[in-house]
Amino acid sequence: MENGEEKIDRSELRVRAERQRKTMSADAEDIEGMSASDLAKMIHELRVHQIELRMQNEELRSIQEELEAARDRYSNLYDFAPVGYLTIDQRGSIIEANLTFATLMGMERSAFVGRPLSRFIQRKDQDVYYLRHKYLLESGNLQSFRIRLVRNDGSDFYANLECTLVSHSDGNLKHSRIIVSNITEQKKLEWQQQQAQKMEAIAKLAGGIAHQFNNGLFVIVGTLDMLEIDVPKDEKTSQYIASIRKSAERMEQLTTQLLAYARKGNYEGSDISLSDFVRNTLPLLQHTLDPSIVLETSLPDVILKTRGDPSQFLMVLSAVLSNAAEAIEDKGRIKIACRNELITKKDAAAFPGLFPGPYVTLTLVDSGRGMDEATQKRVFEPFFTTKGVGRGLGLAAVYGIVKNYGGWISVESQIDRGTRVCIYLPAVPWRG
Repeated sequence: MENGEEKIDRSELRVRAERQRKTMSADAEDIEGMSASDLAKMIHELRVHQIELRMQNEELRSIQEELEAARDRYSNLYDFAPVGYLTIDQRGSIIEANLTFATLMGMERSAFVGRPLSRFIQRKDQDVYYLRHKYLLESGNLQSFRIRLVRNDGSDFYANLECTLVSHSDGNLKHSRIIVSNITEQKKLEWQQQQAQKMEAIAKLAGGIAHQFNNGLFVIVGTLDMLEIDVPKDEKTSQYIASIRKSAERMEQLTTQLLAYARKGNYEGSDISLSDFVRNTLPLLQHTLDPSIVLETSLPDVILKTRGDPSQFLMVLSAVLSNAAEAIEDKGRIKIACRNELITKKDAAAFPGLFPGPYVTLTLVDSGRGMDEATQKRVFEPFFTTKGVGRGLGLAAVYGIVKNYGGWISVESQIDRGTRVCIYLPAVPWRG
């Protein structure tokens, strides 16, 4: 059947070619009968037509080059935009994705085509996506929402999706255009700001409680002093008074810690070299550690000084070192390091309340069991602890002391990979 169609086509072409040849022959005979002036005029017109055709070809080539350049510009703007671009159909399958989105997801761009977008959304957030997409198709209104997307390696990140509806000329087929922005850092900053506000509120409460507690302790201790003067001394009474006084002293220490957390405690400020302070203080604290724990230090002699109260710095080092040691089961290591660090305006944006400038850092890294994300979020809350009831004010006091000096404390941890605590303290101006 195909061979027959080819023969018919060829025969038709032969007939058309014969007709054109006869026309050309007739034209040739007309040319032979033309005068010289008419022939010259015709040649002139042919040359003009030839120039016009050449100019038209050049114009077409120029237009073609402009179209190709515009296409390249569009391709670059689309593929290398700072945000991801997606097009999905009514069923939610991906039709097209740009290179930025593919890079965010850690996949080849072709791997997305034909696959549902929901496949790359965190399971807990899929209902949000389905509801928003359904509302977009029904209403046509712009939809903007936050979900977590899952990369090819299984890790996830927070993304903001802005979805618009595009209808085709027939009005039946509808596509969605989606702009995808990675907002993980933004979410982190928001969380840090919320944490700072929460800790500030708790600190105010702790300060009020500590002052009231202090007033009660003042009465208790004063009464004990009067009892020791007025009551006849005997062994039993002395034991009772000693027991009450010992409890009062423990409560006084607790009050001091609460005031430190609330940033309302009194302290004597002096210029301190953190390297010298850690070097001189570690022998006093090392006996409290398990002998199987190895201490490693990096304490440079040339380091900027910071201003603070040695007794409060002792509380900070003791609390952080104690937490690191208790996180280590059996054998392990704790690394303590001091160094200078310059915080830029960009760096300061990641630490609420921290100003750009020179800082001195104290870092403790342990090889302990680490913490999960939920524990890290609560590690500075008063009386929150994973060690048992009645513990957990140490790091809360550390947080208050560090913030009181205009510093910052950060905690990074992973289960079975240890914990890193870094304390930033403002450096005092160098005086030569």
